[in-house]
Amino acid sequence: MTVEVRLTTPGRLDEVLGLPVDAVSIGQEGCAAKLPEANTLRQALDRIRQAGLRAGVVLPAAWQRTSTRLVGLARDLAEQGPLTMTVNDFGTAAALTDTGGELTAGLALMPGRPHDAAQAPRGPLEEPVFEEAYLHELAVFGITALESEAAAVVPEKSGLSVRRLLDVTPLAWARSCPTARHHQLAPPDCASACDRPTDMVATHRWQLGHGHREPIPVADRPAQLPLTVYGNAVYAGTPTTAQPTGDVIIDARFYTPEQLAARVTSPRRPVPTAFQEFSWLTSH
Repeated sequence: MTVEVRLTTPGRLDEVLGLPVDAVSIGQEGCAAKLPEANTLRQALDRIRQAGLRAGVVLPAAWQRTSTRLVGLARDLAEQGPLTMTVNDFGTAAALTDTGGELTAGLALMPGRPHDAAQAPRGPLEEPVFEEAYLHELAVFGITALESEAAAVVPEKSGLSVRRLLDVTPLAWARSCPTARHHQLAPPDCASACDRPTDMVATHRWQLGHGHREPIPVADRPAQLPLTVYGNAVYAGTPTTAQPTGDVIIDARFYTPEQLAARVTSPRRPVPTAFQEFSWLTSH
């Protein structure tokens, strides 16, 4: 098992390098405006390598206007030393197959989750299922690892490792950023607000069979998971109580320094009750 800590910027790198972890990655899936500038990334990745850890960069899903810059950045970083490149769209993956670095399929490439609110009104999240055909397509792009939420169903496949995100589940990424709109900021100034979370509670749900929104019944509301918006991404709080069986990722945004120090040392044990009840909701 390896324990990886994910940072969106190098701001907490000193803290993380003092923890017993195996890997540190920098970046996020949703927005190129949030990615640190090239020199900042180079220096941070060098520090991670010098500490004897696996260094990684997480490239956001590329839009047409950002794809060339992201691919060029990744190629430049890969020339500096061993690097895991987490990609969140297939175009970027195809452009980086010849770099020699490890290619990982990011969380934004997880398949959709099956769900029928009429059949399971109190089970808002069903596990995404990675089909064999999808794993084959990943291999075509030279991808040798994939990231998933903790409960995802992933068939075993030779040459493919799985890294599971603990305690939170990414649900969606918006093309029009709600955080930027809320703070009335435009790129690149909006990056300053990206790590300032907004907590939400779902009050309505979309009935696919009828094509309209409806209020969540009062009896079902206690079962709705707490939601948090970071930048253009929405996450659900889903504390991982089962024992992980492989490599894990811990997103530092959801933990105070004290909670993060405790969490990285206990991925093989169930989450303490106090953590389930309080940690990621109060770490803001």
